[in-house]
Amino acid sequence: MELGKKIYQLRRLSGMTQEQLAEKLNISRQTLSKWENGTGMPDVESVVRLSVLFHTSLEELLLEEENHVEEKNCEELKSTQITLEDLMRINAHNRKMNLLFCSGFLFLAIGIILAGFEKMLETTTLSLEYMLYRYMATGGYQALPVNYSKLIIPAVLAGAVGLILCLVYMVKNRKR
Repeated sequence: MELGKKIYQLRRLSGMTQEQLAEKLNISRQTLSKWENGTGMPDVESVVRLSVLFHTSLEELLLEEENHVEEKNCEELKSTQITLEDLMRINAHNRKMNLLFCSGFLFLAIGIILAGFEKMLETTTLSLEYMLYRYMATGGYQALPVNYSKLIIPAVLAGAVGLILCLVYMVKNRKR
């Protein structure tokens, strides 16, 4: 595989854009694009930076896979190195875990906001000022019983869903 294709694959697997990688390497995006397309070659310093950034050896970056495999024991190498497929699976798993945590946190926040709104509504409708306002606006005030437990149900459900999602996230992270 050519160096440009390797750089492209490593950049994509890490989830970086050309702009982000170019910034880390202190080069322009156009220069990086030339490297990836095979119309330009990086200098030695840039290859070393790429190696450090992507945690790969210089041999792996520069040598063709056949030469690299012939120089080292193929089976030992494959058993100890992370493949591109492994990186893709790890990246996909991390995205799923981040989504799980963010959605759990969002549901918890919604539950807390809804519970606060319900409490505020209950306090407002039972306050003396509200009763006087209703008396002045309508000419009379009739105390109507309001069932606030119905209003708290969505808050409890949203909070429970959020709590469950966060617990699932913690359990899955503990396994790793």
